[in-house]
Amino acid sequence: MQTLIFRFFDICLLRAGPQDIPASLFLLRLVVVLSVIVGVFLNLQTEGFSQSLMISLFNVVWLTAFLYFSLQLRGKLPRFKQSIIAMMGTNVILGLLIMPFMYHLVAAEAAGESAPFAFQLFLLLLVWDITVFAHIIRHSLDIRLGYGFVISLGYLILSWWVIEMIFAA
Repeated sequence: MQTLIFRFFDICLLRAGPQDIPASLFLLRLVVVLSVIVGVFLNLQTEGFSQSLMISLFNVVWLTAFLYFSLQLRGKLPRFKQSIIAMMGTNVILGLLIMPFMYHLVAAEAAGESAPFAFQLFLLLLVWDITVFAHIIRHSLDIRLGYGFVISLGYLILSWWVIEMIFAA
């Protein structure tokens, strides 16, 4: 298990790709559950528990559908399980890294203060998250990294928009 955790860190550091992750159904279930839990904790800062859970579950379904159809379009569907495991596993790691900065930013905003250093670190981690997403997409779809970035940004913007449309209060 420790080797696997290090493999997810290697993907986050762009030293490994989804092809380096075992295509295990157990591992897929584990990272999906962990991704939902981390997503709930990230959303709890601004939403109630049920709303956070719904958003987190929606993110899992949205990412799964996006990846499935992207791989199907490129004729790379056999890569699906490893790709989704890599996405969810790195989401867990990066979500855990982003969480303290998000909590600090929300607390600072509630107190009417600014937290420029926390905001800069949050933005840095967000850019890194997009980079990791692009890296995984590049390997999964067998495309150039630049195209992976375009797809990553498009996915992120579309995700935020859809979540706002569905879950806006």
